[in-house]
Amino acid sequence: MLSNYCKQCGNRHEDQECAVNSTVIEWKYEGDVVTLYGSWSHFQVGYPMMKSKQPPYFLQAEINPPLPPGYHQYKFNVDGVWKHDPNADVIYNNFGTYNNWLEVVPRKLIQVDSSDDQEPNMDEDVQFRQNYKQDLMKVKVRTYLDWNEMFVMGSWDEWKQPIKLNRKFLGFAKKYINYAYLHLTPGSYQYKFLIAGQYVFDETLPTVANNFSSKNNILHVNRKQLHYHPQNYDNVYFTQYQIQKKYERIHGLTMTGIGNEFYIFGGRGTGHNFKNDLHILNPRTKELRVVEDTKGPIPDPRAFHNAIKYGNKIIYYGGLNSDKVFNDYYVYNTTSKTWIQSKPKGQLPSPREKASLTLLPNYQSLIYFGGYYCSHDLEVQKTYNDIYCLDLTTMMWTHYDLDEYALKPPPRSAHSATQIKDKLYIFGGQLLPEGHYTPNFNDLWILDFSKEASWANLTPVMKGEPPSPRHGHLGSALAGHLFIYGGRGEHSNDILGDLYHFNPETLVWTKPKIHGTIPIPRCYCAADTMGSGNELWIIGGHKGNMIFNQQSQTHVYVMSFEEKDDDDIFGSPKVVSRKPEFVMDIVKAITK
Repeated sequence: MLSNYCKQCGNRHEDQECAVNSTVIEWKYEGDVVTLYGSWSHFQVGYPMMKSKQPPYFLQAEINPPLPPGYHQYKFNVDGVWKHDPNADVIYNNFGTYNNWLEVVPRKLIQVDSSDDQEPNMDEDVQFRQNYKQDLMKVKVRTYLDWNEMFVMGSWDEWKQPIKLNRKFLGFAKKYINYAYLHLTPGSYQYKFLIAGQYVFDETLPTVANNFSSKNNILHVNRKQLHYHPQNYDNVYFTQYQIQKKYERIHGLTMTGIGNEFYIFGGRGTGHNFKNDLHILNPRTKELRVVEDTKGPIPDPRAFHNAIKYGNKIIYYGGLNSDKVFNDYYVYNTTSKTWIQSKPKGQLPSPREKASLTLLPNYQSLIYFGGYYCSHDLEVQKTYNDIYCLDLTTMMWTHYDLDEYALKPPPRSAHSATQIKDKLYIFGGQLLPEGHYTPNFNDLWILDFSKEASWANLTPVMKGEPPSPRHGHLGSALAGHLFIYGGRGEHSNDILGDLYHFNPETLVWTKPKIHGTIPIPRCYCAADTMGSGNELWIIGGHKGNMIFNQQSQTHVYVMSFEEKDDDDIFGSPKVVSRKPEFVMDIVKAITK
């Protein structure tokens, strides 16, 4: 039996119910239609507030499933106007207004026999909370404020002792980071930086108003959670579900999960039919709908572009269509349904296709690697292995200059770039052009950002059976491990549907055994995770001369740690097959 780490509270409690209670939030003021929104769903899912059944009859909303332990922000929409509760804890939201916030602390998990009517021992519950508060957590306070000698002071010791920050130059971003490690108990702390005798706050970090007509930065320290990991990765289980919606066959698209939905954009259909419509897929209901009434300039039709989730926004970069190879930059705000075209400055990457773009949240930067360019007259063709960094705080591109003789991967495109902790894992890809031969790779490289973004080739030291050479595959991080799925081999019709697992700690490749309804092989499909990060949804793709979504059915595949019943996924029963309008193959993957 697998170790049972509760997905609601992060604790381990086999054969017993979770003891975390639902969270109830109240609105005690005027308002006819009041809806609650919170950070747990990126302020996208509204909870209608209903009048309580008992005096004093305030409006209430109960959050189900229960919120995980930690700190959460929320706000009320009252008759179409955003408001916060002035009598509850508030935090400045960097939009000139405030959000409320709350801390969720789990109750002690107590085994209660179903035949025993006794109440749980509340003394034990109090003791559990006290032990929780005594746990010291290692926290990194960082800022990109540029000064040679900086200190930080905070409420953790009542603003008594200045702590000197370490200073480090990030070569890939061409900027300095100042940081210090603190050991703090779970809670909320305010702090400021001390520069040349002056107290300053970092406006790019969360802030809260203080009593001196200024602001402090604020830091929330959460209790360490136990993450769900399988005992082994030898088996995966696929369960097939079906959705229906008229949708053109497509590949080279992107899918990005935000809140409880996936946003699907762009791609290439049959011939030169490039798309720029935006769809939303609801994984619970299996409904697919077009996003209408958006504001702002919509990107040109394109495929093989990049999409990055950044809070409640999606960053779209690059791609190509039959007329142009792009290096433009768009942001879609999922809350306001607004497109924004931004024009970053600095050393912009040249236009290219099938490059990788990865978010480094700890450094507030995007890393752009590799790619391929071909001019319309075929006179200019080039495959890249250079690195560019976009600083999201300044919107400046920089080119990361490596020494001419420094170790680095061969040029490639259509590779995978997967972030695990502070490392970027680059696998496979294709080198174009190379005469009449276009070699594929199955080497594995890491770009280590904890060591000044240095390259390391893991190929000579990795063990086990690696995937065969390929490009156009998926590379995803599930449960802290790397998974490679599908892709195209050396020949155009050599389309793959295999799955490989790489353990970053042991450096061992394994090939899990797949059970259930196995998806059809594919390349150039899109994927993203949902929920706890142990679930991967895969959509669309290409198989030789056949583009997916052209069959008569639309399928959803669920790959999980353990075999699932038909109605086990998202609490939604399996849809009975009937004559559908179109086909879209979607895979939801959880690894075992």
